[in-house]
Amino acid sequence: MNLAAVTPAIQPDQYRAVMRHFPTGVAAICATDPASGRPCGLIVGTFQALSLNPALVTFSIARTSTSWPKIRSSASFSVNLLADGQQPVCKALAGKSEDKFAAIEWNQSAYGTPHIAGSVGWIDCTIQQELDGGDHVLVIARVLEMVADDGDPLVFHGGRLGGFRESAAA
Repeated sequence: MNLAAVTPAIQPDQYRAVMRHFPTGVAAICATDPASGRPCGLIVGTFQALSLNPALVTFSIARTSTSWPKIRSSASFSVNLLADGQQPVCKALAGKSEDKFAAIEWNQSAYGTPHIAGSVGWIDCTIQQELDGGDHVLVIARVLEMVADDGDPLVFHGGRLGGFRESAAA
């Protein structure tokens, strides 16, 4: 049976309404734009571990992104795992400003990538592969180096940004 022929198309509003019930972490993908020498970045809620050996991570980027081509053209990029309280960083990097880093404190890593101050972790990567993901590109990246810091992650759930709070034991 050809399921594609008998399955109705899922409408974007229905897709969003269902998927908003699944919480995700918030990661900032950042690099130094080789053309301008300035930091550039974007936000993803699709970041995940993929493989231990070799160390690989994955995330997806909308094909309409204007920041991804700048990041893709750099030799390496960083994944900054944003912390609870970094909502302003998230909003700045999700915006369309020409200088998204104007109010963001960051340091340059040994790989030349921006590490955002206060993040709960940093992962420096290179692109290993890009795959077709419909209206997104699925990126598989090789981990070069990674460091964790203390703190709670920034979480996106139900259209809101916030922290993760453990519920009381029953």
